[in-house]
Amino acid sequence: MKKTLLATIIAVTVAAGTSHAQQATTKDQLIGSWKVLSLKATTDSNVNYPLGAKVAGYVTITPDRIWLLFVDSTRKPPAAPSLTEAESVAAMKSHVSWTGKYITGEQTPEGIKLTSRVDAASSEAINNTDRVYFIRANGDRLFFKSPGVIVPMTGATSVVEFEMVKAN
Repeated sequence: MKKTLLATIIAVTVAAGTSHAQQATTKDQLIGSWKVLSLKATTDSNVNYPLGAKVAGYVTITPDRIWLLFVDSTRKPPAAPSLTEAESVAAMKSHVSWTGKYITGEQTPEGIKLTSRVDAASSEAINNTDRVYFIRANGDRLFFKSPGVIVPMTGATSVVEFEMVKAN
């Protein structure tokens, strides 16, 4: 009886430990359209929100390409279909978009490594550069973290983190 009780305790303990261990994120989990929930950039110890506290946008990931479009959801609409110079500047500073083919790499404690070569972007500052993210999946959420990328709105190299939820 003692052996059976001990075996049961060990089995329950191992199962509980296993259920809390972080599962590896696979490339298949990334495929789909994702809605952004939050976006922050950290430069040194300074945290900022380059597209404001209410970022909006989507990321779509296919088996070989990623598209990203983020905007400050509080930006004002233009007065007319043709933008003024000031409206053009404000629009440029209140969004980021890019696309590129990507590869996935090794699994790390931060998630699966995704490296994309940007081949079209809203800012030439990031065109023809590599964007690297470590992505972790948790249910219907994806968590992205860069080791350091150029943030087009600030020009600073920052650690960028954003959270996504599977789009309907």
